[in-house]
This record gives sequence, structure tokens and C-alpha cells, in this order.
Amino acid sequence: MDKIWIFDLDNTLHDAQKKIFPLINKKINLYISKKVKINLTDADELRQKYWNYYGATLEGLIKHHNINPKDFLEKTHTFENFEELVCPMQDLIEVVSSINGQKLVYTNAPRAYTDKVLKICQIENYFDGIFSIEDCNFLAKPSKISMELFIKKYRIKKAYFVDDVKENLKTASQFGLSTIWLTSERETPSYIDKKISKLKDLINA
Repeated sequence: MDKIWIFDLDNTLHDAQKKIFPLINKKINLYISKKVKINLTDADELRQKYWNYYGATLEGLIKHHNINPKDFLEKTHTFENFEELVCPMQDLIEVVSSINGQKLVYTNAPRAYTDKVLKICQIENYFDGIFSIEDCNFLAKPSKISMELFIKKYRIKKAYFVDDVKENLKTASQFGLSTIWLTSERETPSYIDKKISKLKDLINA
């Protein structure tokens, strides 16, 4: 049986922190400020608070402020100059094309955004499935419910999971997945099976 490889999207397949994340965060702050009726400073604090607690700001907004998730995602993840904002990881096409087995994207990002990022990175044809925030009823990683829905959908028993967020990998390890942490951090938690500093390290993983 072919190996199954699961990839996070933001800051794993492309460098979201470099350009697009700061803009998304600004859009989220504006959205929160308008909907919750607070100033931008408080909105920024609330955004970060929910991201830290839930793994995604959206889940907190749904639970505590009855935000419409589809409206939120459309208004915060849409850009006219999308192509200028996506920065593929170094050697991305080489890495993705050289890895044998089924390849899946498991992301907290919305589907339309994910599709655009993969297309701009020219890797959309290398993946066999995409599991976005809509597929788990807007419950973001590291939620165990989200992980269970993902595993059931693709009938996964064993797989390698690559993510830049260690909390997501902690949940994955509880479901028996092999965890690969893309990071420059020095720590190595017990639930991390392998650390890599760049995506190309996967070729020899």
C-alpha cells in the first residue's frame, strides 16, 4: 500500500507569514471591529486570544459572537492581487513531485483560498484531496473532532503528517499518525517523530 502524506497549507507549503498572513490579520481585525463593535486594538487582542485557544479565530467568533462563518471567510481571505501575495516554499514542486504515495492537504483555511494557493504554487495536480475548514463544520485543528472527521473521510490508518504548528501534530499523534514538524524551534516534544527545518528535508524522510 502506498504511503499517505498529509500536508498543512499555510507556512508549510507556502510562506504565509511573509506577505498574506499580515493582510489576513488586518482584514480579520476590521471584521471583528465592525461586527463586535470594538476598536481595532481590542479586535486584534480578541483575534489572537481566539487563535491561541481554538486554533483559529473563526471558531471563537462563532461560539461567542454568532458570526456567519461563510461571510467571515469570504471577507477575510479574498484578495484582488492574490498572486503577488503567495510565496511558495523553496523547492516546493521538486519536493511534492518526488514524494510517492497519496497526498492530502488538511488546512484550517477555506477551500477557495486553498485552491488559489495551490494553483499559484503550481502544485494543485499533485494532491489527491483537500480537507478545508468547511469540511469539519468550521472546527479548526487541533480539534480532535476535526481530526476524526478528516481521518474518517479518507479512511486513514497510517500516514505522515507535516505541519508547522506543534499543537496540530499533538492531536495527530493521538490518532496514530507519524508527525513531522516543520520548524526552527529547538524543543522536541515527545509526540514529534521528526523535525525538519525546510521542506526539502522530506525527500530523505
